[in-house]
Amino acid sequence: MKHFDFSRLNILHFSLITFTLLFVISAIDIVHDFEDMGTLNPHVMVEMVMGIIAFIALAVAMNSIFHQSRQLDQVNQNLNEAQQALDDATTQALKLRGEFSKLIQSQLEEWQLTPSEKEVALLLLKGLSLEEIAQIRNTKEKTVRQQASNLYKKASVSGRHELTAFFFEDLLFQAD
Repeated sequence: MKHFDFSRLNILHFSLITFTLLFVISAIDIVHDFEDMGTLNPHVMVEMVMGIIAFIALAVAMNSIFHQSRQLDQVNQNLNEAQQALDDATTQALKLRGEFSKLIQSQLEEWQLTPSEKEVALLLLKGLSLEEIAQIRNTKEKTVRQQASNLYKKASVSGRHELTAFFFEDLLFQAD
């Protein structure tokens, strides 16, 4: 999981502290200069402008931090909602997969297939060729071909495509 990059937020905090210090130091210096000189002069005016600029920068930085904090909260909320939706979808998919597997097993039982024919049927549904099934089961391809023929007959289908369609055609979306 990727986390939020806090480097920009840290820069804003640093800027906030810096502008606060500049503003406070300028304010203290202006008060001392005004008390010492007793009048407004160009030096005090420059310091007042710098203090005002520091105060404006402080306000902008605080506003930016506030908005980024709100955005971060919203992003975290959206992330949590998306994670919950993903978890729910995963749970539902696992449940449906289990139910579909039970449905297939039940239908294979109803067709009264032998254990070997059931195994061949499941491997055919996974899309394996007769040669691949023979290799997995350590049997001859001719044996697998005969078992496939027997299961097609018991299932009243003409071949692997009809066998697959028997289980999957209702799962496909109908084009409107």
